Amino acid sequence: MKHNRRSFFRNPIAITALLILVAIILFCFIYPLISSFEYWQITGDRLQPPSPEHPLGTDKLGRDFMTRIAFGGRITLSVAFFSGLIAAVVGTAIGILCGYVGGSTDSVVMRLIDALSSVPSLLLAIVLDYMLGMGRGYFLYGIAIAGIPPFARLVRSATLQISGSAYIESSRALGARPLCVIREHVVRNVLPLAAIQVTTSMADALTICTILGYIGVGINPPTPEWGALFDSGKELLRTSSHLAIIPAAAIILCIICLYLLGNGIRDSLSSSGGDV
Repeated sequence: MKHNRRSFFRNPIAITALLILVAIILFCFIYPLISSFEYWQITGDRLQPPSPEHPLGTDKLGRDFMTRIAFGGRITLSVAFFSGLIAAVVGTAIGILCGYVGGSTDSVVMRLIDALSSVPSLLLAIVLDYMLGMGRGYFLYGIAIAGIPPFARLVRSATLQISGSAYIESSRALGARPLCVIREHVVRNVLPLAAIQVTTSMADALTICTILGYIGVGINPPTPEWGALFDSGKELLRTSSHLAIIPAAAIILCIICLYLLGNGIRDSLSSSGGDV
């Protein structure tokens, strides 16, 4: 494990991606607290250019755009993080259960996972959001549910391989309880693989959240969200192009950084001889 960490921190691309993500997250969560304006507050003339008072100018209603970008990032990144985290926890638990127990439990649960994976994640998010209440962020759970199958399959495969190892058989022969074996041997070995998948899951969630905001299904206005900000800014590309370019660039940068971070974790595991 220590060798994995050293290998990761020697990867300049992965570290750069991590630092950029941390910087964006800090900006999104801290700037609204120190800003002189609220994200909903009309502060002056519409479409003002960048100035000391408004570093990114104002939007078409006269609201401070930098505050809205930061608060919108807080919403978008929170959806990506929590949906990815839910998918990781539930999917990893299902994968360990199926891989370790096997038998009819494995067959039935994995068929359900196969059925779930056939449902488009965007459609699932829209349907669940409509059923629970449009515009309140319930689509997060749809994104999380759609993200479960990749974790379940990956962790199940790894658990099947680990369960057949000699040290697992020795632990069982010595009378170790199943939960103890899972905690001490299985979980420790599958968590690095889940960490790789969680970056991909968060990137996918970020994409879906952006699409929902763009088509007007996401968070209700005036609460900002990067997809909705890009949608409202695209109409002003000729006069105030930064209103669309900045949220689009933030989305793309975060997705790229998440994939690079996942590649860095994968490379660190490969360099230590781990199976990825």
